[in-house]
Amino acid sequence: MADAAFHLTEEFIEEDLEYYFSGERDKNNQIRPDDNIASMTPTSMHLSADLDNTKVGNFFYPTLPNIFDRVFIGISIPLFASNWGASFLLELLKVVKPGGVIILPVYPEGQAQEKGYWSRSFLENIFLSRQRWTGFSNVRAENDGVMSLGVGRKWPDPIPTTAQWFYQQRANLALGKLIETGDQDELAPAFSEIATRVWANYTHNSVIERIILDHFGVKTPVHVNCVSNDYGLLVTDLLLSSYINVESGCTYHVTRAEAAVAKNFASYFAPLTGERHDIHSGKASAVNFEHAADVICLIHTLSNLNAAEQQAQIDIAWGNLKQNGLMVVHDAMPSAWHISDENGLHSKLENLGSLSTYSSIVATKIEESVEISHYSTIQEAKLIEEKNQQNTVFKVIKKTS
Repeated sequence: MADAAFHLTEEFIEEDLEYYFSGERDKNNQIRPDDNIASMTPTSMHLSADLDNTKVGNFFYPTLPNIFDRVFIGISIPLFASNWGASFLLELLKVVKPGGVIILPVYPEGQAQEKGYWSRSFLENIFLSRQRWTGFSNVRAENDGVMSLGVGRKWPDPIPTTAQWFYQQRANLALGKLIETGDQDELAPAFSEIATRVWANYTHNSVIERIILDHFGVKTPVHVNCVSNDYGLLVTDLLLSSYINVESGCTYHVTRAEAAVAKNFASYFAPLTGERHDIHSGKASAVNFEHAADVICLIHTLSNLNAAEQQAQIDIAWGNLKQNGLMVVHDAMPSAWHISDENGLHSKLENLGSLSTYSSIVATKIEESVEISHYSTIQEAKLIEEKNQQNTVFKVIKKTS
């Protein structure tokens, strides 16, 4: 049997597999993985179209059709209840054999809502095969905390997201890079780089969707501007979201861009987002948004700047923001982000206005008195560390004056 397990990183492999091999979760031996199960992550540099349980593969890299009997989603994988997450599952169904399933952890309704994660009802509403007036669910409860997802009488409707784009275009992107360089050795780092950005965007768009939902609700029209290194992935997914009303947006990509990736991305989404999304590439100092924003995002663009350059980018973003708008900042700078650092970035942002923080592990606002549980003990420890250190959180500043 060809089984594969998906993990966030190699750090989580042992714990992820234990969740499914454990008799606690599989008392009747219904879902026990094969002993030769292959492990994969979204950022592995080992690219192979075949299954190889001796190496950790990249689950984004194109595989042979219908190669999997079962795909096990590890408890380390974020389970965000977003269009991206649902689209990701739908694309995975295309690589399992007929009759094959995706097996995944699912939280009880209340805990899932707290984390912004999938619940059984969320999955059933999306993956429902309909014939006349009768609905046939593709989702089955296997055991406590475990469900399986397969294809019923008909395929669920397509879900346009950047996950769909990458799964459908990844082979073209990989082949294009190989033809461009003529060097097999350059394929792995190039593919891993774009796969890492696509995977990071899963968290970015899911958490920022929750931030927008918390502050603006479902129906309020919102314009989003973004400074990032993601080719426009974030704003595109926000525009396509079923849960908020982002009417338009603009992206400035401020790091080196692969021309082939940018062209492929723009061409793919032109019929879906059209003139609602302007995408520019250039230096951070050249950022100049045409329209004021209800939400402006600075995503992984500050960490390589000196203090003066950081302040200049923050000033541009803050000046572009409408009254009662939100500036969302997400980066990874441990020393400069720590709350106790009076000269750090946190203090600079806090001086601008009311500041709140959201987790990068679960799509939830961080509250001092609230502890968030997780199936993964490693992730649970990281949630506590994130709350204390504040170095990976999404910082949200509201402009009230």
